[in-house]
Amino acid sequence: MSDLNINIAHKVQIDTQMPIAKESYKITKAREKLEKRLKAQDRLVTQEKLKQKMLDIHNKIARQSALRTFVKKGSLSLFDNNKNPAEISIKVAKLAKVIFERTKTFFKSDDKESSLKNKTIEAR
Repeated sequence: MSDLNINIAHKVQIDTQMPIAKESYKITKAREKLEKRLKAQDRLVTQEKLKQKMLDIHNKIARQSALRTFVKKGSLSLFDNNKNPAEISIKVAKLAKVIFERTKTFFKSDDKESSLKNKTIEAR
């Protein structure tokens, strides 16, 4: 195990010592163009402009407040304790049918009760 670690470390040292390839002319020009564009954008962002944009957003929210629908607290819920379960998809129904047909067992109840205590699994 230690030989493997030494070999991996040795390979990493060799790989990191290799010289880095020189950038092509096109890559250098593209990088300089992107740096110039980013610096121009950074100069445009100021504290005053940020404050102005924040006020614009607040004003827009205030203008839209008349159209807002207010919801009573507690009327929305993400989970309704399966009071309204989703419909079974076609794919799941087909899979269930295939599993049911291939199954070699079935539930047999001694009584007419619906409890699982009295049900047994028997081979067909």
